[in-house]
Amino acid sequence: MQSGIPAKLPKPTYRVVTVAALVILALSAFSYHRSDFRRPNDEQYMAKSGSEIRIIQDAHKFENADDFLPHFKNITSLKPMLMRQAKSTCTWSKDDDVDFNFGESSGWFLDLTWVLKDMKDKDLSPWRSQWQHAVNAKLVPWSEAAGNFEGRGIVIVGGNGKSLKRVKVLLRQLKRLGTRLPVEIHYFDYEMSSESQEELKEIWPSIFFNDLSGSHNIKETRFNPMFGVHFQLKTAAMVNSRFAEPLLLDSDNIPVIDPDELYESATYKEYGTIFWPDISRTRTNNPIWPITNTRCRMDEFEQESGQLLINKRKFFYHLQLAAWFMDSPENEGRFQSWMLGDKDCYRFAWHALKTKYGRPSRWVTSVGTNNSNGFYCGHTFAQHHPDDGRVAFLHGGLLKTIPKPVMKMQLEEHGGVFQAYKRSPYDHEFAELTTTEIGFDNFDYMDNKPEGTLPASCTHFSKVEPRPLDEIVPGFQETFKEIGGYWMLDENEEE
Repeated sequence: MQSGIPAKLPKPTYRVVTVAALVILALSAFSYHRSDFRRPNDEQYMAKSGSEIRIIQDAHKFENADDFLPHFKNITSLKPMLMRQAKSTCTWSKDDDVDFNFGESSGWFLDLTWVLKDMKDKDLSPWRSQWQHAVNAKLVPWSEAAGNFEGRGIVIVGGNGKSLKRVKVLLRQLKRLGTRLPVEIHYFDYEMSSESQEELKEIWPSIFFNDLSGSHNIKETRFNPMFGVHFQLKTAAMVNSRFAEPLLLDSDNIPVIDPDELYESATYKEYGTIFWPDISRTRTNNPIWPITNTRCRMDEFEQESGQLLINKRKFFYHLQLAAWFMDSPENEGRFQSWMLGDKDCYRFAWHALKTKYGRPSRWVTSVGTNNSNGFYCGHTFAQHHPDDGRVAFLHGGLLKTIPKPVMKMQLEEHGGVFQAYKRSPYDHEFAELTTTEIGFDNFDYMDNKPEGTLPASCTHFSKVEPRPLDEIVPGFQETFKEIGGYWMLDENEEE
């Protein structure tokens, strides 16, 4: 393991490293462990009036967004959950070494004092009241918006520069897979030129474009050009998309199967959603648990929002709450800090609104390079079909941290960067604890490494031996070349 990381900075997830690659990370290793587990039940609390309120356990089966309105009235009348109640259902010990996202200190420009000292219940209440008021008084009625949405399609946020080149790779793969789904690109104002739109149309004729800065949008959003990470654009894109059943894909996410298959999965038909997992857990004392009146879950990972499928006919209000978490001025960015951008806003919107969501039966698989010195570097997450566990997506969140000379070397000497995978033996058992690490590849195995070459960020499952990627995604090394995945090696491309 290559480290040298200060111990007091919070550990970022895969998603945060994607956004802030090469910012100092805190490494940690965790062990396989079988935990006694009983899923918490949020079914019943006492209302403030003292009368009993029973939460509908199968609210996800409602057919129409407005069917949820009486349900929302009930859940926003629940007696506030105390921090000790929220924590009580996660019984990990200090010796369990659970992979939590935040380290035991403040950092990353976030106030993380809550990590070391639980927020007081009186300080939680105003934040809870804010989202409850938003649900009851500030959401756009479904009846006013329903006519704007129809059909199924893929939603991508990305308008210029390198994101545009990644979008082209994604579109070429969709063409190769033969999908019939249309695509909708969301951008903000000047981000995408008419010339760029024409280039994308040449690859994928069934394409639409939406400027998120326009007054026509149902959900307005903010954009600060001085800040390079715009999580709020993804939630705004999902709310504003013309599709009634949008599949959100990050621009660096490559489908391995026809995405149309996901709509026919038993999981999606049951829940109307598919949320894919990340590698870290949510801290037991994260304020978001009691603020959403949710008991801590030992069988949940944080959400990895590089792919996301939602039926808006059912969950239009849920999506609006997720977007409110991201960019409502009144919440001062606090919800973003507790959920690390948009990655967990969907999961906790569903928790807040006491609605079950669909998830794949298999946990994430790490995909990357297996180098000559035996050092494995995972740069991509393989995410799986919700029912049968086939690889459905390869989300290359850390691929962008590999320097150009190293990418070139891997392509010339090893055929590419998609060489191996690591998969937990407990990947069907979400309550298990698995050894995961986030670290660096310094390329010490590389002959004639250029001076000043920056390290790449990696994920590892250190107690798992790497295996050839062809076992689970045959031929992807060649596929990635065919669809133009190595565009960054163009001699005119800046690093």
